[in-house]
Amino acid sequence: MSLQADLDAIDSQLPQAAREAINAQIARLVAGGAAGQALRPGDDAPNFILPDAHGNAVALRALLMDGPAILVFYRGSWCPYCSAELAAYQLALPEIAARGARLVTISPEVPDASLSPDEIDNLGFEVLSDAGNRVARSFGLVYTLDEDSRALLRGHGVDLTRYNADDSWELPVPAVFILDRKRRIAFASVDPDFRRRADPTDVIATLDAMETSRHG
Repeated sequence: MSLQADLDAIDSQLPQAAREAINAQIARLVAGGAAGQALRPGDDAPNFILPDAHGNAVALRALLMDGPAILVFYRGSWCPYCSAELAAYQLALPEIAARGARLVTISPEVPDASLSPDEIDNLGFEVLSDAGNRVARSFGLVYTLDEDSRALLRGHGVDLTRYNADDSWELPVPAVFILDRKRRIAFASVDPDFRRRADPTDVIATLDAMETSRHG
């Protein structure tokens, strides 16, 4: 089953009122130009250093030492669409690693509000904490939730001020970037509709194309 099929299944299980509220929220994001300034293929990605779930500093330069890097920006552990996405990339990790690439996931959650220690230890990739969406902002991904969207999350028990340890109510547009060893963006998937995500098969195909081009 594809990642999109998993995401569609999550959406289909929601009550009709919730689906309508999400449709309205996404329409507002699109109308407001969310991700309109996002980096694109051919752009150079900014350098960054972020803490992982154990407090260790992870630098982009280090990720790129041996091959390409895949950056997955997601909203948070509270988002079921994001959980499905991370599970799909976990399954694809052997194929990604076989191509010499490193994968990291990035969200604005503080470490103690994200995945549990056991969940983190069972993952094969880094889970990085982007406090204040500093790195996501440098990639052009950040937007502020309007009052209706805040009420929608609160209605489902999600208080971003607790998860993200600030009161900005900002989130990154879900995105996947593939960077070559020179930080050049080779692939970018950015979509304000958080029910749609880049499938790992597309990422793997891009890695193969990058390797073919390098030896061509």
